[in-house]
Amino acid sequence: MRSGLVWRFFAAVMVVIGVAAHAASADLPPTEDNGAQGRNDFRDANHVPPIDACNNVRTPAGSLVTRVLPDGPRRPDGSLAFISGVCVYLPPGYATGALRYSTVYLLHGGGGDHAAWVTFGGIQKTLDDAYAADPSHAVIAVMADGNSGNWHDYYDGSFMNEQYVLHHVVPYVDSHYRTIANRQGRAIAGLSNGGYGALLLAAKAPDMFVAAGAMSSNLGARGMDSMGAPLFEGSPVSLQELGAFYYGNVPVSLVPNLDNVHVTMDLGATCSSEEDLSSDLCIALAVDLGFKFDNEAFRDEMNAQQHVGAFEYRADEGEHAWRWWSRWMRERHLPFMWKFLSKPHAASAPVAPTPPPTAFRYRSIFPTFSVYGYEVSVTRPQPEFLDVALKDNKLTLTGTGAVDVTVPDGRHFSVDLGPGHDAEQYSAQARAQDAAGQYSFVTKTIDVTPTAVAVAVATVQDATLPATGGSAEPFAAAAVLLATAIAARRLRVGAAARAA
Repeated sequence: MRSGLVWRFFAAVMVVIGVAAHAASADLPPTEDNGAQGRNDFRDANHVPPIDACNNVRTPAGSLVTRVLPDGPRRPDGSLAFISGVCVYLPPGYATGALRYSTVYLLHGGGGDHAAWVTFGGIQKTLDDAYAADPSHAVIAVMADGNSGNWHDYYDGSFMNEQYVLHHVVPYVDSHYRTIANRQGRAIAGLSNGGYGALLLAAKAPDMFVAAGAMSSNLGARGMDSMGAPLFEGSPVSLQELGAFYYGNVPVSLVPNLDNVHVTMDLGATCSSEEDLSSDLCIALAVDLGFKFDNEAFRDEMNAQQHVGAFEYRADEGEHAWRWWSRWMRERHLPFMWKFLSKPHAASAPVAPTPPPTAFRYRSIFPTFSVYGYEVSVTRPQPEFLDVALKDNKLTLTGTGAVDVTVPDGRHFSVDLGPGHDAEQYSAQARAQDAAGQYSFVTKTIDVTPTAVAVAVATVQDATLPATGGSAEPFAAAAVLLATAIAARRLRVGAAARAA
């Protein structure tokens, strides 16, 4: 079917982009900077181009907002598959001190750019005030660009925003600044389309973020024209094919992934304040009310799935407006994230890689993915969800096709889940088959209890490692390889001795 052909084209584009992408910590040449002027879709007179809004702005408190240019994914023709430019807030004392800080990633909404939180959200003053009240609340804030807040990788591969943030911006920040480069050192939050992005990226990479916040969120990706193939050439956004790709990129379908990620949410539900009435007669409330159904569906799914971790959901006074987002960030989301983020500590002190959880759930429609050190790939005819769950050293897989799993200690498992379906999940054909009881999945469980070699590896993985330069996690990878080699050699020597 046509959607399957487009899907395979998209997968091929992703491969080409992965090969063409520059090193994750590389700088983009300034001549290729396509985001300097930013985006002002709403023609706001107060908009300031990011190249000016984040041009080494210092405050009397001692903080700095600067703009950097991480490189990112490329299209097959070598052009950028992302909007360049990242605004970075460094707390007071960063330049002259020697501390490491947790990082909060802040995502803008539709029509905005990477300077929106600086220009409209007043984030520099908010974080300066937080530092003045309690220096242990000092954080680095990172604001990337999501091309009008479409924070997923596009169906046609023309923009790769998820790959850009997770695999380019985060490594860049960890290698260029004194961050606490582990899961306890990262949180992510956003507004409107950025709220969608915060929950989506946290669900795609729960091993990277300890907390996520979403405000006035477009959780159903409404109006995004990058979630599926058009029904016909030139068809409007509302006439996309919303198949497996769409469901694989909306947070409500990925709720199990958010186990162990602490989540806080706000949505405007009423409007009665004098400020709102005088500003826009409460017209902006209509946007939040339009997002109500998707937010409530997400809330209900979090409860139905018995989410593991803290979860706050509030629908009360508020509007789709910066005056509310800035207030919610200051009074609700930052205090929530501070509960779980690591406090600043001496750069000379060791940073411990975050040990993987003993239990987790994860699902994806993509043919390859990695989470908590588990590398998974599946071969099947059509895109559909593969569900993975770890509990009591048992890994349960539900789906179809031939699945290959590499566990954190390096062991490899091949699991046959039977023949794949001939129709893409959520397509009209698949829905008809499901209604007739002809669209089913296979569940199998494998024992991943650590072996003698795995125990030796885990000992090194969980060890506290020195924090020099940027992230300590690359040192962990090297240590794991070394431990594996040593443990394997010991086993071989022992076996040889017993044989002799």
